[in-house]
Amino acid sequence: MIRSQMRAVALTMTCMATSLSAAPSAHAASYDGHWSVVAQTPDHCGTTRWMVSIVGGRVFHPYVVYVGGWPASLNGRVTPAGRITIQAVAGPRVATGTGRLGARQGQGRWAGQGPSGTCAGIWTATRVAAPVAPPFYYPGFNVPPGR
Repeated sequence: MIRSQMRAVALTMTCMATSLSAAPSAHAASYDGHWSVVAQTPDHCGTTRWMVSIVGGRVFHPYVVYVGGWPASLNGRVTPAGRITIQAVAGPRVATGTGRLGARQGQGRWAGQGPSGTCAGIWTATRVAAPVAPPFYYPGFNVPPGR
């Protein structure tokens, strides 16, 4: 009887450990996926659209993106509560942003510095089914160096 109880406990513990290790993180369950982000400013920087992906709470570009001839890197994190922080760098351009994501939409503020001066504004995000490829193109933005 004790042996069968020990086997039952061992089997239960194994099943629990397996189900817990296979369960998605709180980040993945809530925010993982592809997001279309629109960054707007009332100043000379205008409006741009970006494709962003989130995996396990880590924020990144799903494609190589060029800004002003420089490859852009995007790094950020999303907390289980949906708070997001982002930093983007493209050559001499640096921007940071903060905000909050919901299940399907998000919003926040951003500010940046580059050769043309300082820019600041708001961003909005909408979850999309799949990333748009290639990334969005604007004159002077997504041009590889030397072209």
